[in-house]
Amino acid sequence: MKVALHYYSGAGNTKFIAKKLKKNLVARSHEVDLIRVNSKSVLAVELGYDLYIIGFPVYDISSPALVKDLVSKITDEGKPVAYFNTKAFMSGDSILELANVSNSNGLKLVAFQDFYMPASDALALFAKKGSTTEKIIKFFHTRNIDDKLEGFVTRIDNNQEIKIKPKWYNILAYLIPKSVKEAFHNQYTVYIPEFYSDNNICIECMLCVNQCPRENIKFDEGIKFDLNCDMCLSCLHHCPVDAIEIGTMTKGNVRLRKIEINN
Repeated sequence: MKVALHYYSGAGNTKFIAKKLKKNLVARSHEVDLIRVNSKSVLAVELGYDLYIIGFPVYDISSPALVKDLVSKITDEGKPVAYFNTKAFMSGDSILELANVSNSNGLKLVAFQDFYMPASDALALFAKKGSTTEKIIKFFHTRNIDDKLEGFVTRIDNNQEIKIKPKWYNILAYLIPKSVKEAFHNQYTVYIPEFYSDNNICIECMLCVNQCPRENIKFDEGIKFDLNCDMCLSCLHHCPVDAIEIGTMTKGNVRLRKIEINN
C-alpha cells in the first residue's frame, strides 16, 4: 500500500513519532512518503495514495491552521485516513474536527492515536537548562510508544471505518469564563513580535529560514522575522548556536535539537 504520511512539527515531537511510524509501516511492506507540512506542501497536495496519515501537535486544543488546510484538500473519495497527535496536556476534539472534514470529503477514518510528549513551548519559555523544571517536563510523555504505534498500524491495516466521540472533558470548557478562554488563546501571540536573532552569534546557516513552515523568516543582512508565525518554535529549538531568542525570557532555557525520551 502506498502511504502519504504528512506531519507538522516544530521542535520535533511529531516528527519523532512520524519517523517511528514510517519504520513500522515499512516493516509491514508499505511504501511510505514522509511529507513535512508547510505552506508549500499544502499548496501542492498530491492525491492518488492508498492511505493518508496526518500527524500534528495540539495547539490550544486544536490542530495548526496549515493542517486544517491540508485535510480540506485531500479529496480522494473512498480512501482511508488516519490521524495522530502529540500533546502536552489535553487534545480536545482536535482529531474529531479534522475527521469531520475528511469524512465530508469522502474519506473514511480507520484509526487515530494520541501521544503525550514533553511540552516544547514550556521548555523554551520557562525551563532553564539542567533545571528541575526541565526534568519534570521531560518526564511526562507516553510510555511504550512503540507498542502504541504497533496498535495504531494494526488498526490501520484492519481498514475498518470507525467513529470518534467528543472528549468527555470538553463540557468543562463551558464553565470557563470567556475572558479566561481569550487570554489562554492569545497567550503566545504576544511573543511573536519578540523573536530575534543575535547577529553576533548567528552563523547564517539558513536552517531557520528553510525550516519555517510559514516562510516567516528571511535573510536580509541578518535573520529577520515577520509576524506570520505559528509559534511552532522550530527556529528557536533547532538553531545550532542558540542565536534565536524571544525577548529575554528564553535566554539560557532548554532547546530540543533532538528528542530524547525513555520508553
